Amino acid sequence: MKFAGSYGVPLEEISRESFFNIGGPHGFMRWGLYIFMFIAFFYLAYTVIQRVLVWRKGQPELRTDYPEKRILAVFKYVILQAKILRESFAGIMHAALFFGFVALAGVTFFIFIKDDFTELFFHWNFITGNFYLIWSLVADLAGAVVLVGLGMAVYRRYVTKPTRLDTKPIDTFALVLIFIIIISGFTSEAMRIAMQNFPEWEVWSPFGYVLAYFFSLFSDSTLRVMHQFSWWIHMLGAFIFIGLVGSDKLGHVVISSLNVYYGNLNNESAQTKYTLNVIDPAVFEVAESFGVSKVEEYTWKQLMDSDACTRCGRCQDNCPAWLTEKPLSPKKLVNDIKANMDERIPKLRLAEDPATVETTPLIEGSVLADEFWSCTNCSACQEACPVNIEHVQKMIDLRRYKVLMEGDMAPELQTSFMNLENNFNPYGFAFGERGAWLPADLGVKTMAEDSQVDYLYFVGSAASYDKRNQKVATAFLKILQKAGVKAGILGAEEADSGDAALRGGNEYLFHALATQNLENFKAYGVKKIVCTCPHDYNVIKKEYKKFAKVGKNAEGGPLEANYEVYHHTEVINELIKSGKIKLVNALNETVTYHDSCFLGRYNEIYEAPREILKAIPGVNFVEMSRNHRTSFCCGAGGARMFIEEHLGTRINQFRTKDAQSTGATKVCTACPFCMTMLSDGITELDIQNMENYDIAEYVFNAMEK
Repeated sequence: MKFAGSYGVPLEEISRESFFNIGGPHGFMRWGLYIFMFIAFFYLAYTVIQRVLVWRKGQPELRTDYPEKRILAVFKYVILQAKILRESFAGIMHAALFFGFVALAGVTFFIFIKDDFTELFFHWNFITGNFYLIWSLVADLAGAVVLVGLGMAVYRRYVTKPTRLDTKPIDTFALVLIFIIIISGFTSEAMRIAMQNFPEWEVWSPFGYVLAYFFSLFSDSTLRVMHQFSWWIHMLGAFIFIGLVGSDKLGHVVISSLNVYYGNLNNESAQTKYTLNVIDPAVFEVAESFGVSKVEEYTWKQLMDSDACTRCGRCQDNCPAWLTEKPLSPKKLVNDIKANMDERIPKLRLAEDPATVETTPLIEGSVLADEFWSCTNCSACQEACPVNIEHVQKMIDLRRYKVLMEGDMAPELQTSFMNLENNFNPYGFAFGERGAWLPADLGVKTMAEDSQVDYLYFVGSAASYDKRNQKVATAFLKILQKAGVKAGILGAEEADSGDAALRGGNEYLFHALATQNLENFKAYGVKKIVCTCPHDYNVIKKEYKKFAKVGKNAEGGPLEANYEVYHHTEVINELIKSGKIKLVNALNETVTYHDSCFLGRYNEIYEAPREILKAIPGVNFVEMSRNHRTSFCCGAGGARMFIEEHLGTRINQFRTKDAQSTGATKVCTACPFCMTMLSDGITELDIQNMENYDIAEYVFNAMEK
């Protein structure tokens, strides 16, 4: 393959004639092309506008701030395919289709500029010489890459058939349409090269050049008819594709990109990731309904989410509820909301009185209560979704309606809520006994006795009342004591963090608990808080700060959240690194670590626990097959700790088997809920050679006393 100057002809001849065999650049067919282009773009604009009108029936929500950050999100998730490429086969498949089409769009754009601007107005053809050669090569390679992606897609969808894919006729249509566009492009090119007697420089279109040898077997008159047919098939296919990129299967080209642009920027930082929306307390004074029972009560962005779903099934493949035979499929839930939206909102737009509109109920019609109550709030679905759909908030909104408006919830959750109201803990123990677990010999005081501390240790309900987790709290305080770090507790003044109330749909109860704790934090001038429970850590770090901006204290004044929150794994790891505690006692065991969802996915604390374990002498550390962001939930999140598991396989047993398969003799957790669930799993499965301890216990046993 030589460059243009080596072919012995003027550089301007190394090009191709526009509308070759189709009437030339000034023929009638050119205007026919404009007509089809106008129809395609008109239909595209019409379909997108129709979807926008549907979304606008949702509630208002600010998603237009920080445009520069939103553009970066589009670059990260759409252009660079950040989440899509996390899966090898599916990622390469999609990347081939995406980048191939992007390149072909660029090639076509150059043709448009030349034909309809530079050549039309200035008689300047810039696609000549070396530029033409490179342009031709890029076009051919891009087409070939798309064909590779298509082949992978067909193999995956029709041969291996992953269970998460629900192939519909529109999926087949989309693949066939793309195939027709690419093949007709190659055949049109090949027939043109054959009719022009194989210009030497056309070797820069390698696939078309090789294919041209086959078409050279036909007569010139036959080739001309075949070329015209192929050319128009290519053009019509391309315009059909353009017209459909705003609707149905192909709609993700436009709508998913919009969904990423208008995504939740909080999810781009571990400091705010997956924070739930908090109801403004003032709303409780005036609102007639809370939560969502009708699809139009979702925000416009939540409605857009449903249109953005490509039904790829990654959320479903990572959902612990679905994988343990629960009725919840995040993919199905999002698409059921879309079906309800498409049925109801067009009728609302036409109705003079919305109250007269009768459609399928959202709850127990389109979405079953067992579906959204099965959610553990692990956010594996959101972590996996390539287009950043927010599944969890949708289910919390449905729970809020059931709890706040109908008082409809599992009996055991109702009991937990009553206990939280009466005794500020979900177990029903006396709130006055909240600090009774504290060993006297530790010398740890309540904040009322001495508020001059390095950290307020927010003990949480689990470690305050559960004897197993009291041992974890004691071990942690002894570690701090050895390191010379002064900690205090609130004792009887501490209320439950309210995580279960918030995620169980009882927003009003969450407000009361958060207000009490925030008032105490302010009263004692708390600047640093450390938690052994990731659920407490997460809610105090994120939702408390959000609530403080809108909530009021008992006197009606503003709340404050001027503190930093740490998890005990962060603090312990820093103490080890700084040499304030030394690990000298060997464990001599094979240890695996379970990532808590609220520590890992929610707050991206993955390495601190692993660094701690690897620092303990004698530890043979092994990973479970599901770890870091793909870790499997223990089953206790989203208030499920307080709801009996009646459906499918027990999630904790599923996860315990993951640990067992590593061959580990010790399982390490860093969450009281995870400890309870995995310890129960070991007992329920009667695993004889495995024990579960919190990371603080391992460190305390290993450290120099």
